[in-house]
Amino acid sequence: MEAMRDIAERGYLSEAEIQEWIERLHAALDAEIPSYDQTREELEKSLEALFNRDLKTIYRRVPGVPKYKIDRVAPQLRAELDRRIFAGADLIKLNREAAIAKTLQRFSGWATSVPPAGKVPPIRDAAKDISKDVSKLSFERRRVAIDQGHKLSAAVASVVATQHGAIAAIWRDRGASDHNYNARPDHLTRSGTVFAIRDSWAMEQGLIKKGGHQYTDEVEMVAELPFCSCFYQYIAQIRDLPDDMLTERGREWLAK
Repeated sequence: MEAMRDIAERGYLSEAEIQEWIERLHAALDAEIPSYDQTREELEKSLEALFNRDLKTIYRRVPGVPKYKIDRVAPQLRAELDRRIFAGADLIKLNREAAIAKTLQRFSGWATSVPPAGKVPPIRDAAKDISKDVSKLSFERRRVAIDQGHKLSAAVASVVATQHGAIAAIWRDRGASDHNYNARPDHLTRSGTVFAIRDSWAMEQGLIKKGGHQYTDEVEMVAELPFCSCFYQYIAQIRDLPDDMLTERGREWLAK
């Protein structure tokens, strides 16, 4: 506001003066907005807490998985956590840089349009417009953390399910139970739908077939799209599959 009041009172006088204000504003914004290290530390704490919670509640997404199988893939799970921390922190950094650049660009555009001396233009609305990207950064950081959290949870469940020998997965959309959630229409349609896992042990042994279902790799992964909170509930037992996915051999195997 100090820069805008000064320019509003005296008008646009020179490029050098505007450049000096831009440099001062850049330094002020850089000091005011949380740094990369700060946001990474904040994101790391958030995702670490989610990661630990997911491991405690993994049985909701991968029913029946024994603890020793979870322990067996611990290094892979930790690697997924590290990937999400890096991806989220990098995105927040890019958002930060873009917000600062847009703020300075808008300030420059406003400052160079102020006529020398004379009537002082109103600056409140202009200041609000100039700073709008910076004002949204805190919200954007939370959105990134939430989105990376959904992606982390999906990845953790996928790794554990693979280790457990999952043969199919049920798509679950939050919008099916939360009508306030802005679900993607195609994802909401998939909610409750069973997808076969290609080349599973049960399929290789001829116990199950794709039937009228799709493979999980024929659609995007749950939580893959931005801000998608869908998840898979995995199936590892043949008895839990729809009847049209069983082969004759599979039915005979169940009857034993």
